[in-house]
Amino acid sequence: MSLAPLLPDSEVTAAQARCREAGVSNGDVLTQPIAEAREKSRAFQAFLNAGGPEMAAVTEVVLETTTPPLRLRLYRPRSAGAEARPAYLHIHGGGFAIGGIDSLDRWKREIADQAGIVVVGLDYALAPEHPYPAAIEQVLAALRWLRENGAQHGIDGTRLAVGGDSAGGNLTLNALIRLRDAGEPQPLLGVIVYGMLSAQHETPSHRDRGDGRFGLSTSKLDWFWSHYAPDAAQRSDPGVAPLHAQLAGLPPLVLQAAALDPLLDDTLALDKKLDAAGVEHSTTLYEGVPHGFIGQTALLSKANEAREEVVAALKKAFG
Repeated sequence: MSLAPLLPDSEVTAAQARCREAGVSNGDVLTQPIAEAREKSRAFQAFLNAGGPEMAAVTEVVLETTTPPLRLRLYRPRSAGAEARPAYLHIHGGGFAIGGIDSLDRWKREIADQAGIVVVGLDYALAPEHPYPAAIEQVLAALRWLRENGAQHGIDGTRLAVGGDSAGGNLTLNALIRLRDAGEPQPLLGVIVYGMLSAQHETPSHRDRGDGRFGLSTSKLDWFWSHYAPDAAQRSDPGVAPLHAQLAGLPPLVLQAAALDPLLDDTLALDKKLDAAGVEHSTTLYEGVPHGFIGQTALLSKANEAREEVVAALKKAFG
């Protein structure tokens, strides 16, 4: 897969200027206490989430069976009507340490509206307070709850998909592997957007894109991994870093990558491993954009292209 020069496109430059003018940016775990970094990121997400489609209903449920309890948010579009609809669970990124149920709120409403399905977000437990395996256990609890109890909320539990961006991509792939290994019903589709899939950072994309000039840096990723999996030996475990897992027997996958991302090689390596394992998948590389671009649908045409690709894949998976 050939790569264009390492330059942001003009829309990215303009979007960065808009964010500076608004005084918003992602939090920085390397220079700020974790609480401050989370608050900065919440303000950044609020800026990106403005506008977008209205829903017929946005409801929340709390699963008391997990530790800590897990909050889910269900977005039901106006086009859904009263009948049970398929559901897509999206797992937010943030290095397992930042982000929450409001992350990608506008994007999730857009997906629900355009695909005519219920989209579900979740407030999974964050590191360092809740290191591995708290988050993946909550993701599995959410998928099982949707399968078994979704009908009470207008969801067809036999037609599910799951996806995530960055750390959420890790949790998506991890969840699919664990459901496969447990012999449980699998979602019909997985979506992995610039997944944070391996703690091994001696790659060309880290070398060429990891200095932070495009936002995410190798140093930040090292911080995230060290707090998600404090025992360094864990970080080569396929249960923590699913790029090292056996991948045969997974459902169809959609992979999306950003060209200006130190995590690019995680996606390219996953693409090759899926080929070798015979797993149906597509891989799209979005040139000129950095890690995190999909949430900027109000600012970037490529964010809208990526969202439309996900919508098309969901419609195909759900028939």
